[in-house]
Amino acid sequence: PAADAAEGEKAGLVVIGEVGETFNPELHEAVMHIDDESLPENSISQVLQKGYKIGDTVIRPAMVQVAN
Repeated sequence: PAADAAEGEKAGLVVIGEVGETFNPELHEAVMHIDDESLPENSISQVLQKGYKIGDTVIRPAMVQVAN
């Protein structure tokens, strides 16, 4: 698996969707929403499935939970 990740990086594969990022509908698919005043508005509070892109092309959007 680690070798596969290294090969993916060589091919330009980039993982998208990290906790704390601002939600972007072009990169993320919001499947849940929570109200949490301790988190910034439209921030990702949980990543359910990582997303991937190569260059500017999204291969799979990240499936995320968004706060506020």
